[in-house]
Amino acid sequence: MSDVRRRKVERLTLDEFAKRDVAPGFAAVLKQLNGGSFMECHKLIAAETGVWIDELVPVFQKLDAALATRSLPDAVR
Repeated sequence: MSDVRRRKVERLTLDEFAKRDVAPGFAAVLKQLNGGSFMECHKLIAAETGVWIDELVPVFQKLDAALATRSLPDAVR
């Protein structure tokens, strides 16, 4: 089983997640992210349905940044 599956999952509301502190320097990068898996999904849904949810943009940017800066498992290195 991978480390990700063993990790305890923390349940948060969107507001709780959006308000979480990030590492110094990390916040400056967040607003520059306009791609990645979460933002790409958001853009595709908007293109298909015409629905765009502004409040999700900073949350998806933060999630994409977390994915981009995570440690890779040993098996992937």
